[in-house]
Amino acid sequence: MAPLVLSEMQFEAMKEVGNIGAGHAATALSEMLNEPVQIGTPTVEILPFADLASRVSRTGRVVSVVHFHVFGDAPAQIVVLFDETQARSFVDIFMGHDGSDGVISPQIVESTIKEVGNIIGGAYLTALTSLTGVTLIASVPTVSTGTAQSAFLELMDVPPDQDVFYVQTGFEKDRPVISGEFILIPEAASIAPLLSVFGL
Repeated sequence: MAPLVLSEMQFEAMKEVGNIGAGHAATALSEMLNEPVQIGTPTVEILPFADLASRVSRTGRVVSVVHFHVFGDAPAQIVVLFDETQARSFVDIFMGHDGSDGVISPQIVESTIKEVGNIIGGAYLTALTSLTGVTLIASVPTVSTGTAQSAFLELMDVPPDQDVFYVQTGFEKDRPVISGEFILIPEAASIAPLLSVFGL
């Protein structure tokens, strides 16, 4: 599969998807928390799936990965990835948990991480739909915690040369900052409908 090469205009459009999606996600998180949530400036990269695990991995890094299938006019897969320790901190914030009332059960932790991932993933899909006009419907999310490599192997079966859009930003409620890494993995036939509005 030939690598995906975007014009400057198309790449700027994908950055705008990142900006709008992050803004929608921050708004949704603010509504859930009933407090302001700030965002950092997103960065956007395009790289082969084979390089993704090494791109997001760091020595000793454990991640929580939320995965969805996307159906509709442009089938794809999406991933929302957090540092596991940061995700647990965000769960505490969502649950209003300060450690004084016992440990939150693993089931509630997983459910909350799924919900946060669902909010962030849904926000980016809404941004993509509003910009392109394509119909995109997300499946029920699944989650895996471990190394990026093990989580990707558990959740996904993607050709190594499949190009992915990797968007990195941060969400902050006072502290800590949560690095919400959004990854869009379009099927080969989905590239044209996703980018046609940008002049491909």
